[in-house]
Amino acid sequence: MSNLPLDMIAEILCRLPVKKLLCCRCVSKTWHALIDGPNFINLHLQHSIATTSNKNVILKNSDLYSIGFDQLNNFKQLDHPLMCYNHSIRVLGSCNGLLCICNVVDDIALWNPSIRKYTVLPFLPIELKRYLGTCTCRVCAFGLGHDPVNDDYKVVRIAQFGGGNGKFFESEVKVYSLRRNSWRRIGDMPYCVLYPGANGVFACGALHWLVSQGPESNVANIIVALDLGVEDYREVPQPEFRDRNFNRDIGVLGGCLCLLANFQGQRVDLWVMKEYGMKESWTKLFSVAQQEGIGILRSLKPLAYSKSGSEVLMEHDNLNLLGYDLRRKEVRNIRIQDMPLTFEAEIYVGSLVPVNPNRPLKGRSRHEHKEIKDGKRR
Repeated sequence: MSNLPLDMIAEILCRLPVKKLLCCRCVSKTWHALIDGPNFINLHLQHSIATTSNKNVILKNSDLYSIGFDQLNNFKQLDHPLMCYNHSIRVLGSCNGLLCICNVVDDIALWNPSIRKYTVLPFLPIELKRYLGTCTCRVCAFGLGHDPVNDDYKVVRIAQFGGGNGKFFESEVKVYSLRRNSWRRIGDMPYCVLYPGANGVFACGALHWLVSQGPESNVANIIVALDLGVEDYREVPQPEFRDRNFNRDIGVLGGCLCLLANFQGQRVDLWVMKEYGMKESWTKLFSVAQQEGIGILRSLKPLAYSKSGSEVLMEHDNLNLLGYDLRRKEVRNIRIQDMPLTFEAEIYVGSLVPVNPNRPLKGRSRHEHKEIKDGKRR
């Protein structure tokens, strides 16, 4: 392959999994520089997403396990980088091969388990000290996503405080930028997040949460999006439902935002937004009924399409994995040997995306351009 153009070599190598690419870095200095370069890292990531390859399933109980998506076997325990006196860990989000994790002492890290690299985020204080003692922190929600405008990875924390018997609340929203390696506060969330620990769902450049209009409501029936490029909020239109007596949940499937309508254990309808932001593009993909032999139906979480696109992998009630056949309209239990009794599942793609805050990027970010422009004006 030494006589091939470098572009052609890159096109061949981008089809390999990360483990083999790390070995290929030893072939020559040229290959090492190529594979470590930002253009190849992006090429490999986009090829993996387009071909639905290099997918893995994370299972979390007291430990973290990784399973290859194509085979769904061969458990591998992951040694995460935030070990402390208590091994318990939370996965706050997954994006492009990066996991945002947190331990019991509130250390937060961005971690790429494929290349075994991580960075611990700076300490994150709460600024609303005037509320300490008079109010309580009702909710603390996180999310991880990619800002395509500035080619940046961002972690969002929403802390909401309430008092006066639920008559008022205030939000403190902070965003961590990997480019800057720092947190900064942005505009308050104008809605109430009802569920503690609810991770933001990343799709189409934005993080999404189910929220209510205010603290007096106990129903989360609004989808709010935080656009990571402009760092502003907007409501996302929902489908027209005939029956309104159901519980909502949101997820992502194949890069599209999806909504799950749970009719009190009788059935769960899964809707997919084919064109982001377009209300008329909502399509009901399938329904899973209680009587389909899957046990009690409390919740479903869509994870990914199969490589052929004919089946959807889902997490069921934190107890097992299900596969829904879109052609036969049938659901099946997926049994894996030595599977934990209870778990939370997350999908991540094997990637070379670095977590070094000083990694090479495609030019300046929009915020950096603004700072330079403001500096010249001053």
